[in-house]
Amino acid sequence: MILNTHLPIKAWLEPRTARLPGVQPVEIDNWLLQSDTYEAQMSYRHKLVEERRDMVFQAMEVATEACHELCNLIGAENSDEHPLINAALSVQEDLCILQKQGDSHILTAAVMCFPSSWDLRQKIGRSISTIHEPVPEFSPVSKSVERMLSAIRIEQPLGRANFLIYTDPELHQPRGEGILKPIDPQASRFIRVERQTFRRLPETQAVVFAIHTYIVPESSLTAKEHRVLTRLKPELIRS
Repeated sequence: MILNTHLPIKAWLEPRTARLPGVQPVEIDNWLLQSDTYEAQMSYRHKLVEERRDMVFQAMEVATEACHELCNLIGAENSDEHPLINAALSVQEDLCILQKQGDSHILTAAVMCFPSSWDLRQKIGRSISTIHEPVPEFSPVSKSVERMLSAIRIEQPLGRANFLIYTDPELHQPRGEGILKPIDPQASRFIRVERQTFRRLPETQAVVFAIHTYIVPESSLTAKEHRVLTRLKPELIRS
């Protein structure tokens, strides 16, 4: 079990970040971060890449140049591995490459070690809108998300955060479409937060979607934080 000692971001406390898409500017020097679980998460990331490669890594040929650019931008050590894996083994974030084809941004490559109930093998090669088809609340904002991705400037990354309730604190939770995550009505709850950032690569113009995952026990929240979150996430309540 890999748990953070605290949540540095609590998007549900502010109306502007609690609603979708909830995107805000991010300082370019802080588009990637390290948390107090850095060593544990990185060790687990290496293990997953080695043992579950097809589950956590997918890349289309069209993304090769962008993956090399990202690897160089991060300053990852070059090896015989795919450049996106080199990049993802150098930072705590999962890394996705989004490239615009026609009117839509397509997921063309990703290292996704810590998915929150989705399977990368089902999502690769699909547009942002079709990837999120199982998420009813995404449909009304899908066009605005596409506009946001198209408008990202090289010098100004953007960021947002989600907040999810799980009874299993496992970081690696791939789950096929239509398969609901289990919520034990009597089990302890864990708050899972993904800090998501978007940065445009200057040469290929691809967008890097980076995901930093935090998990804390329910008990780490203050009474106010818990009260507000419960209004938005009723599954936090035990039956």
